[in-house]
Amino acid sequence: MKRNYFLWSVGFVLVFILSACADSATPTAPVTATNTPTPTRPAVVFPTAAPGWKIFKRAAYQLALPDSWQEIQLHADEIKNAVAAAQVNNPPLAETLRALLETEQYKGLDFYAVDKSATPRPRTISIARAALPPNQNIASIAAAYAETLPQAVRGAQVTKTQAPFQLNALNVAAFEYTLSFVDANAKLVTLRGAQYLYVLDTGAAYLVTITGDAADATLSELARSIAATFAATAP
Repeated sequence: MKRNYFLWSVGFVLVFILSACADSATPTAPVTATNTPTPTRPAVVFPTAAPGWKIFKRAAYQLALPDSWQEIQLHADEIKNAVAAAQVNNPPLAETLRALLETEQYKGLDFYAVDKSATPRPRTISIARAALPPNQNIASIAAAYAETLPQAVRGAQVTKTQAPFQLNALNVAAFEYTLSFVDANAKLVTLRGAQYLYVLDTGAAYLVTITGDAADATLSELARSIAATFAATAP
């Protein structure tokens, strides 16, 4: 159960920081309406999938993943069925999905998928939504997250931060982190994660989190490739 709690907490810390930013927004005084034209937003580019990748679409966003990835429907019964299906042939995947179910983390997610081919621990991706006041300082959010995560989650450490930059006309902050914990078998486990925070000019935000084994040397590069396929419009 410790492991389940830690995995849930990493995502929660950034969501908490985003919520704090929204709550602390300074109210603006009412102004007299004018005829100032509305600025034109940059056109949203929805990338096409590379060979061997497939597109996953939602009403307001899309991304692409390699063909070995499978979406998990975020309903308790669907997750239970996925756990049962993975139990015999892929116990680590079954354990990961069981953690998703037991912590009820799935209730706060908008999308979740797993790489069935990854070993010894499955790669996962999740997408959560948040709302911020317009024109937030993304660099400040990134700095606050890097400072707060190790204090809030034991065994977690932010190893890399990049902010701000743009992907597909969206403002982005990127983080890489490691998370070490002792599992139910008294074995020390270290996971690696990459998170991408996409912020629209309306304040709508999407948090994409990709996780895998710390020994997975290709995870960071894969995460960057996935991040480059994400595009969104205002919900």
